[in-house]
This record gives sequence, C-alpha cells and structure tokens, in this order.
Amino acid sequence: MNPFTLLSPTLWRAIAIAAALAGLAWAYHLWADHQRDIGRDEVRAEWQAERLETAKQTLRLIETNTRKSFDLQAAADKERKALNAKLHSVDLEYAESLQRLRNRPERPTTSNTDVPTNTSPGRSGPEGGSCTGAGLYGGDGRFLAGFAADAKRLQAALRTCRAEQRAAQETVNTK
Repeated sequence: MNPFTLLSPTLWRAIAIAAALAGLAWAYHLWADHQRDIGRDEVRAEWQAERLETAKQTLRLIETNTRKSFDLQAAADKERKALNAKLHSVDLEYAESLQRLRNRPERPTTSNTDVPTNTSPGRSGPEGGSCTGAGLYGGDGRFLAGFAADAKRLQAALRTCRAEQRAAQETVNTK
C-alpha cells in the first residue's frame, strides 16, 4: 500500500500551502537580511564620510596652527636678533665708557664722609656745569655706566617682550 494514497487531497493541499508559506517566509528572511546589510553599509558609508570630513577639518586646523606657529617663531627669531644686536651695541658702548673712565681718580679713603663735595662753581641744572659727571670719581663713573648699560639692556628686553606678546595676540585673535 502506498502511504501517499492514504492522505486525503485536502491534507495534501494544506501541506503544499504550508510548504509554500515556509518558502515565502524563507525568501522574506533572506530579503530582510539583504536589506539589513544594505542599511548597515549605508550607515557605515555615512559614518566613514563623516569621520573623513572630521579628519580633513582637523588636518586643516593643524596646518593652520603649524603655519601660525612657524610665523610666530620667525617673528620671535627676528626680535631676538634685534635684541642681540642691541645688547651687543650696549656692551660696546659700555666698554667704551669704561675705557674713557680708566684715567679717573679713585675716591679718596681718608675722607670722613662717603659723599664727595661739589667743588665746581656752577649752578646745578642744564645751564650750569655741575651736573655733567665730569668730576666723578672712577668707581662712581663705572657704577653709573654699568647702571645705564643695565637700564638699556632691560629696555631692549622689554621692547622685545612686548613685540613678541603683541605678535602672539594678533595671531591668536585672527582666525
């Protein structure tokens, strides 16, 4: 006896419909997986494009900052060259002043007071001759020449510092 003949045609139809529905479900499952893969690929592509754009913007910012840094360094180097030249000229001027002061007499040690007396007959001020420094002792002249040289060095350093600060502020404030 054939086992397929025992089943009724209605049962065969139900089995055929169930098989067709199972095939459709399987096809839908494959189609849904394919759609999910397409969506995943689209999202991945968008994310990678966004990451690429972020990387490009970061690179542009780094290039801009590097360029600004090189410009600031060049300006600082220029200022330092000018400062070194100024310091060199101050040192030469100071050495020349010391050379001129080498024949000045030293302060006498027998005096009871440390302050020399003003023996010039002129008045103080620009018209009088008493404030020229012509009568200074050698040690006093060397001290004042060194003091003036230090002041000139500090002025040059201050000018350099202000110029570098101004350049840095201009660089930071410009976009």
